[in-house]
Amino acid sequence: MIRVGLIGLGRIADLHYAAYPGNPGAAVHAICDADPATLEKRRVEWGVPKEYTDYRELLADPEIDAVEVITPQTIHEEFVVAAAQAGKHIACQKPMTISLESADRMIAAVKDAGVVFKVTDNYLFYPPIALAKQLIDEGVIGEPMMLRMKFLGGLWKGGWEVPLETWEWRMREAAAGRYLQTFDHGHHMWSTAWHLMGDVEKVFAWIDKLNDLIDCPAVLTWKYRADKRYGVCDYAQALELPIPSKYYSCDEWFEITGSRGMILVRRCTGNVLDGPAVSVFTEQGWEHHEVESDWGSGFRLANRNFLSAIQGKEKPLLTGEEAREILRFAFALRKSSDEHREVYLDELGG
Repeated sequence: MIRVGLIGLGRIADLHYAAYPGNPGAAVHAICDADPATLEKRRVEWGVPKEYTDYRELLADPEIDAVEVITPQTIHEEFVVAAAQAGKHIACQKPMTISLESADRMIAAVKDAGVVFKVTDNYLFYPPIALAKQLIDEGVIGEPMMLRMKFLGGLWKGGWEVPLETWEWRMREAAAGRYLQTFDHGHHMWSTAWHLMGDVEKVFAWIDKLNDLIDCPAVLTWKYRADKRYGVCDYAQALELPIPSKYYSCDEWFEITGSRGMILVRRCTGNVLDGPAVSVFTEQGWEHHEVESDWGSGFRLANRNFLSAIQGKEKPLLTGEEAREILRFAFALRKSSDEHREVYLDELGG
C-alpha cells in the first residue's frame, strides 16, 4: 500500500483525490492546506486519517510514502525540493514551475534524493489523446506532418464552480506575464503537441488581449525538429457563449494530418462538437472510435502512471526534464509574441 499525502486542496484536488477510492494499492493517508476551513471540509468529505496545515509536518510523517503537490505553480519549487529532501516520491501538478532556473533546481533536488518525480498533465493520459498517440506510433496515418489545435473559451459562468481565490492567484500570474490561457492552460496544449509529434525547434506567435486581461485571441505556430513537421494552435475566448462542460467553461479539439491519413479528436474539457470522440480518415474512408472522453479520466490514468513509476513498472510522464522542455516551449511562444519575431527554443538555453 502506497500512502499518499495531498498538498493543496483547491478545486482541482477533487480530480486528484478521485483516483484513490477503490484503489487496492494506494490511498490518501494525509491532506494539507493552509486554510483550516478548506482542510476541515475535505477531511469530512473524504474521511482522510490525517490532516495538516503545515506541509513540513506532513513531510515529516514517516507513514507518508509519496505526495501530490497541487498548489499554485509559484510555490512548486519550495514544496518539491522539501519533499525530495524528506525522501518522498512526488507528483507535481503542471506547470512545473515559473522559470527554467527553478526547474533546474527541482530536477537536481529529486535526482540527489533518488525519488520518483512526475509532473502531472492529465491531457497526456486523456483516452482520446492517448489513442491518437497510439495510432500515430502504429503508422496508421503515415508520416505525421501537421498538428492543428483549437481552444474555445466561453462565459466565465458555466461548468463547475471555481473559488474566487483561485481566480485571484491566476490573475496575479497573468499580470506577471505567465498568462492564464497560453501559459497556464497552454501547458496542456504544448505538452500534447510535444507528446504527439516530438521536440520543437522554433516558434512564432501572436498573443492579443481581451479587456487587457485575457490573453486571447492568439495564434501560435511552431516547427518541429523533425523535417517538414509543423503545428498551429488558435485560442479564442467567446465571452458571450456558454460552453457545454461539467468542468471548466472551455473545450479543445485536435487534428493530426499524416502522409496517408488524418486523426480528429473532437473534444476534451467540454462537449462542443457532436460525434465520436476520435475519428480516423484514410484511403479506406472514415473509421470512428467511441472511447471514454470524460476529461476527468485523464487524472485517474495519470495517477496510475505515478503509482506504477513508484513501483518501478514504468517511466513517469512527464519527467522533470520533459516538463522543463514544455516550459521552454511556453516561454519561447511568449518571447516571440513580445518581440514580434521567430524564436528558437535553444535561445532560452539547453
